[in-house]
Amino acid sequence: MRYWILAIGFSTALTLPHILVTLSGVPSAEPEFQPREFGSQPAETEYSKDSQRGVVRVQGSSQPLTEKFIQQSVTKRSPEQSAYVSIWHWQGIREATASARGLDSEHHFASSYLVGFKPFKTKQLWVPLYTLAMHKEYQYDHLQYSGLADIWQTSRQAYYQKRGDCEDHAILLADWLIELGVDARVAMGTHNGEGHAWVVAIAGNKEYLLEATSKRRETSWQAMPLAELAEGYDVEFQFNRHFFWAKKGSRPTRKYRGSHWIKKSQFIRG
Repeated sequence: MRYWILAIGFSTALTLPHILVTLSGVPSAEPEFQPREFGSQPAETEYSKDSQRGVVRVQGSSQPLTEKFIQQSVTKRSPEQSAYVSIWHWQGIREATASARGLDSEHHFASSYLVGFKPFKTKQLWVPLYTLAMHKEYQYDHLQYSGLADIWQTSRQAYYQKRGDCEDHAILLADWLIELGVDARVAMGTHNGEGHAWVVAIAGNKEYLLEATSKRRETSWQAMPLAELAEGYDVEFQFNRHFFWAKKGSRPTRKYRGSHWIKKSQFIRG
C-alpha cells in the first residue's frame, strides 16, 4: 500500500468583496441570542457528545481510510509539522480527503469538524454570518497555540471559543447553515495567493461566497455575494459533513459545481 502526505497551511484574514446580491431582508436590530453568550465556556457534556471518529470511503478504493492510520502516520512527524492541514493520497488516488489537528492534539478528517451544531434557532439566513462578525474574534492559530500553524475547532467549539482563524469561522458558519437547510460547504484554497478557508452556499441554483471572517459592522446584512463575481479566490477543495471534493486541473474557477469537480470521498461517522 502506497500513500503520500501533502501538508498545506491555511491561515489569513480577508474582507468581503463589495459585489453583492440580495437574498433576504435587512435585520432591524441585532438578533436575540441564547442565554449562554457566544464565547462562554460550555459544560463538559457539551463537547463530549460530539464524536469525530469515523472512516473515509474513497471513490475507486475498496479499502477505507481510517483515522487510526492517519494518527499513526502523523505521529511520525514533529509537533510543528503535524500542525498543518494534510491532504491525503490513498491507494493511488490523489487528494482523497483532508485532515487537521484539533484541540485534542489529534488529527481528524475535515468533515468530522462539522458536528451538526446549531447554536440557536433562526429562520433568517443572515443571522449566522452576523453572529460571527459581531461576537467571534479573528486570531491566527500560531498566536493562539504557541506557534503551531493550524489547529481546527469543531463547529461547537468554534461557537464557544471566543477566538479563531479562517477555518474555525468557516466550519461554524457552514455547519449552522446546513442546519438551516442550506447546501453549504467549507472551501479551501487561496485568496490573493495566501492560504484561506471560506464558505460557499448554494441556494436557488446560485452559488454565494460567504466570507466568514468579515468583521465589517456597517454592512447591509440582507446581501450576500455571488461566488462567480468574487475576485481573488482560488478554490482547490470543498467539504461538508459527508463529502470531500477536489478540483480537476489547475485552472482557477469561480464555479463550485460542475464537471471540473470530483467527489473524492465520503466521511462515515461512528
